[in-house]
Amino acid sequence: VAVKQISQQLDREVSIQSVKINPFALSCAVDGLLIKDPDGQPFISWGEVYVNFQLSSFFGKAWVFKEISTTKPFVRAQMNQDGTFNFSDLITKFSTNTAPAKAGPAKPFLLHVERLHIGGATAAVADFTRHVPFKHVLGPLEMTLQNFRTDPDNKNPYAFSGTTDTGERYAWNGHFTLLPLRSEGEVTISKVDLNTYAPLYEDFVKFEIRDGSIALHANYRFAWSASNHVVVVTNTSLALRDFKLGAA
Repeated sequence: VAVKQISQQLDREVSIQSVKINPFALSCAVDGLLIKDPDGQPFISWGEVYVNFQLSSFFGKAWVFKEISTTKPFVRAQMNQDGTFNFSDLITKFSTNTAPAKAGPAKPFLLHVERLHIGGATAAVADFTRHVPFKHVLGPLEMTLQNFRTDPDNKNPYAFSGTTDTGERYAWNGHFTLLPLRSEGEVTISKVDLNTYAPLYEDFVKFEIRDGSIALHANYRFAWSASNHVVVVTNTSLALRDFKLGAA
């Protein structure tokens, strides 16, 4: 039933290896989801998604989960030569089918998750509007959140790290709140090969970067609400190594 309904909604081929439900533990595991784009390439997939629901959700205001985890999630984002995305049809379909918003302030959605884990996540991005097509794979990415809550002013600690197919490394850790939206932490990016991103800028410049890599570290503080917009970056360092610039 799930395969049929998802296929109809997304207009894409969908397959699921198995669904395991434990009614005593209130848990569910969905293994081997694969959604293909119309060209036959994978669009979204994962190895397993596991959800462990808590009985206390029926007696309180918040939805409570002991664990939500996923292994090897994958997503593909591609810009075609005509400027459309591989998911442009979905944006058009669901934006036109969206019900009008109800008047009045919406009640905050309260969610409690003791452990939220994403393991081995990857994303394939491509841009075919460039003279030389740009292709890049982000990941695998690891992320874990403990005691994640959407309650107003609740600080959620987070940490994730990952690599790319060209050996870049990135890490991001700190804490955030959703109501209001605030975040504070540090970001580290290293071994970014500038030649990798040449297809994104070579059509607009009269020079070429023949070699070089950059590394970045910064602390940040971010706050965004209807009356307050704050972005602060401190303790920033930038390193440029083995840089070579030449005429195009």
